[in-house]
Amino acid sequence: MASEVKGTIIVSNDLVKGVVIGVLRSRVEEINQKLNDIYENMGYFERKYGMKTEEFYKKFVSGALGDDMDFFEWKASTEIHNELKEEKKVLIEAIG
Repeated sequence: MASEVKGTIIVSNDLVKGVVIGVLRSRVEEINQKLNDIYENMGYFERKYGMKTEEFYKKFVSGALGDDMDFFEWKASTEIHNELKEEKKVLIEAIG
């Protein structure tokens, strides 16, 4: 609860904690949607090129594949997917 004391607003810790947790949960939901979109994109490439993303990534970064624009998009999607998964993990740990 907030109360006013001589022009100063005092906000309770529970209110602040609730707001912060709400923001973190919203970010987790946003990440979930982005992860789903990226997962679909990676699935498209897996079907198109007949290999799993993990196999593709190892081959691409080792130089075993060409410079096709699809490969650069697939690599970027993979890296973004991994970064978002890590961010989600940290946020869920913070929420408790």
